[in-house]
Amino acid sequence: MSGEIFAGFRVLGFDLETTGFDVRRERIVEYALVGSEVDGSRINLQSLVNPGKRIPIDSTNVHGIKDVDVKNSGDFSEHITNISRMIEGAIIVGHNVIKFDWKFLEMECLRAGVEVPRPRAIIDTYVIARKLKIPGRHTLGILCDKYGINLENAHRADADAGATLYLLWEIMKSYPRFFRGTIDDLQDSLAGIRNQDILGPSLVDLEPVSGSGGNLRINNSNIVIAFGKYKGRTLEEIKKKDSRYLKWLFSPSSPIPKSVSEEYSRKYLN
Repeated sequence: MSGEIFAGFRVLGFDLETTGFDVRRERIVEYALVGSEVDGSRINLQSLVNPGKRIPIDSTNVHGIKDVDVKNSGDFSEHITNISRMIEGAIIVGHNVIKFDWKFLEMECLRAGVEVPRPRAIIDTYVIARKLKIPGRHTLGILCDKYGINLENAHRADADAGATLYLLWEIMKSYPRFFRGTIDDLQDSLAGIRNQDILGPSLVDLEPVSGSGGNLRINNSNIVIAFGKYKGRTLEEIKKKDSRYLKWLFSPSSPIPKSVSEEYSRKYLN
């Protein structure tokens, strides 16, 4: 998954198929997590799940999964360890994921008596499409058609999860300004805290601090770090959030040249 905003994170498309729509009564029958690791290596975790109840014919007509298909697939408790390992700390991308898929995952974790995994962020392409007021209906199928994405085997978890990643990429190319800033900026914007006009310039648009090799950049009166886990954050923010990291940043083991480190350490470490 390309895109400066997601650099340094595991990025996964996430989708579920279920026995129905009522999160309190229905169960998961299939899940998929597809995408890439931080190093770019491919991830494809998917499986059928035995829901412990009959799959209604109306649901089978949507996703094609029958009782016989899930008979030997194990119940959700047998899958949660692998699911949690992948989701923990990752950027999760889904279509209507916040109101549907994630709610089902939370309920299944509650039933299994395990903690809900904690992703770094959940990015919902349905919410993005509405936020950007993309013309037309915002179903996954219609949006994929609009952006020329081939959605074969629609309503199977792996196909929908993969298509959602491609959809996000196409939207990012069409609306690049909306995705400038950090992952936290994007989440704030989707939550209505900020809007796309104040997400700020891209790091590549900011003037580098002289002698920093581009690792530090100037945004008005603020100095912004352009690499690592706090990429896109100001030194003032890092000072308040993680003073140990700031000390490392100005240490000899940091990629910041010594002359620049000495200048800024006097200001931010005292």
